[in-house]
Amino acid sequence: MKQGKIDKVSICGCGWLGLPLARHLAQRGIETWGSKQSSEQAGKLAEHGIHGVTLSLPDTLAQPETLTVELKQFLDTDLLVINVPPGRYEGAADDLVAKVKLLSATAKQVGCRRIVFISTTAVYGACQGVVDEFTVPRPDTRSAQAHFELERYLLAEWGSEAVILRLSGLIGPNRHPVRFLSGRKGIEHGKDKVNLIHQTDCIAAIEQLIEHWPSQQVLHLAAPDHPSREVYYRQMADIAGLPLPEFVESVERNSKIIDASKTCNWLSLTLRHADLLNNNPE
Repeated sequence: MKQGKIDKVSICGCGWLGLPLARHLAQRGIETWGSKQSSEQAGKLAEHGIHGVTLSLPDTLAQPETLTVELKQFLDTDLLVINVPPGRYEGAADDLVAKVKLLSATAKQVGCRRIVFISTTAVYGACQGVVDEFTVPRPDTRSAQAHFELERYLLAEWGSEAVILRLSGLIGPNRHPVRFLSGRKGIEHGKDKVNLIHQTDCIAAIEQLIEHWPSQQVLHLAAPDHPSREVYYRQMADIAGLPLPEFVESVERNSKIIDASKTCNWLSLTLRHADLLNNNPE
């Protein structure tokens, strides 16, 4: 990696966000590696120009000295993007911490140069009002606490060679929370503001990180448009032709508003999906 240039990127977790990110980077001519938990799915990554490897944490890395050639090549990279969502089972948050710490230690041992950890704005928890990149997190769920623990661990281990990217609620192809709220009745806190970010803008932000490694290590993303939950989800349901959700009458609270203007400035990033109300939910 000459003068900080990133020529090879490995993405741990080629799911809803990781796969389109890997496809985009491969199409740009960057040597791109991606992991899937099954060998069958890993093999299919080649169809997109991605070097696929089978990686199931923690089993695959239990004995670093016995790593396969493919896994060593995967981890010996200019940039490792850690995009490992927590499971939904009991103890999943603790497992996430153990898995990512093992992955980090093994990657450093093999020769990885930099990492990006995909985290969540849920680490801000009970914070109220406008939240920027310097707001002190207040995680109030076990999952959010696990992410914040990993953020601190990775920054301590990697120093300036680590970037934490906290993402707000994710929207994009085949993923929109309106589908879970459609037709529901008696939904509370309808006047709270939404904090959402589109898949396309997440990929663009990571691309900018690759082009110009930032001096700021903690970044976050959310569209600058923050309509109320009631206004937003009813309009998105209407656009999608779904039954409208019904919210109970509520007072306006000082809800959390994620301000990502600093991150966009640091990355020279212009969000394509900044206006949430005038964008198709998909």
